[in-house]
Amino acid sequence: MSQINAKIDEEVLRQFRDVIYQRRGLRKGDFKDSVEEAMLDYIIKYSSSDDAKVFAKKSKNENHSNLR
Repeated sequence: MSQINAKIDEEVLRQFRDVIYQRRGLRKGDFKDSVEEAMLDYIIKYSSSDDAKVFAKKSKNENHSNLR
């Protein structure tokens, strides 16, 4: 596991948290799971590497049961 420290626009973060709450609730790990899912979606959409896309799709499928 890695840790990310980033400065995010407050309104973007608020909107993201609102979506997480609407979709999943407020259980422990929901924010982390949502950030990871968003990163995998970004890789699938924008990566020029087929290997990266395969990895991201496989990761999403393996973790789908963990993503509420």
